[in-house]
Amino acid sequence: MSRTSRVALPCMLCVALTVLAVGPTSAETVMIAASETIDGAPSQPPLPTVEGVASGLFEAGHIVFDAGDVGASPRTGDLARVAREGKAGWLLQINAAYTQTKLDQNATRVACSANFSLVDTASGATSLSDKVSLTNAGREKSVDRAALGVELGNLISREVAKALPSPSL
Repeated sequence: MSRTSRVALPCMLCVALTVLAVGPTSAETVMIAASETIDGAPSQPPLPTVEGVASGLFEAGHIVFDAGDVGASPRTGDLARVAREGKAGWLLQINAAYTQTKLDQNATRVACSANFSLVDTASGATSLSDKVSLTNAGREKSVDRAALGVELGNLISREVAKALPSPSL
């Protein structure tokens, strides 16, 4: 994780907590519940997909927080309840999978895909469900798995931001 990311994520959490403490605003609050696998094995935090999504949604004016480790296959209803208790109006569930193929000592091809859904925590209704994929083909020496994961997260955040009401802070 880059130095900027190590500083940005805690700052986003502080802003989110401050806004929640001050009272309601017209910004949408989103809890992210994500899981990632690398070649079939669970990935360890920090998850680059979450970093990309959180950054993109925060820049779009939304309040974002990470649910942390949610286990292998959490139920959407349980996660929506936790999000609602945390004052989030939305739950973003993400399941990302990465595969890596070593090409030579300096290059690894990475492919990733993610299924994601955006759930209204009040009604439990899914307002968006989609799948996105990326690869670092042609960029194997300059884009590693973490960087590609952030790109994947940014791609997801753009789709989710379109589905959320526009913030007017």
